[in-house]
Amino acid sequence: MGYKFLSEEWIKAYAEEWNNNQKLRDSLKSFSASIKYFVEGNEGDAVAIEVKNGEVVQAGKADPNKKYDFELWATPENWQKLAKGEMGPRAAMLTKRLKFKGSMITAMKYMSAFEESLRMMSRVPTEW
Repeated sequence: MGYKFLSEEWIKAYAEEWNNNQKLRDSLKSFSASIKYFVEGNEGDAVAIEVKNGEVVQAGKADPNKKYDFELWATPENWQKLAKGEMGPRAAMLTKRLKFKGSMITAMKYMSAFEESLRMMSRVPTEW
């Protein structure tokens, strides 16, 4: 039994995976940001996490009135390929299959942690 992808339950389970990943948290010790995720064309159903010094301190529905530090969105097919590891995060961003809004400099600085955070999506039991 899985969670509907990018549902409120899913993002909470994802936040738990994130916080249980010591390597990821260590590599993001000096990173704090709000990150919003959604399926292309469905921004109204976006979910978000708040990261403080590498740890997720809040996860749930995105606030439509809030400006997020990072926004990531893709088609359901591309999200699925990313989560299953069939497509790498860097390639996905370069080919615009994973759309991205936010500081590219920051994203590049934390690219390996960012890639790890996307690969981690496959560890959340997901209903597509």
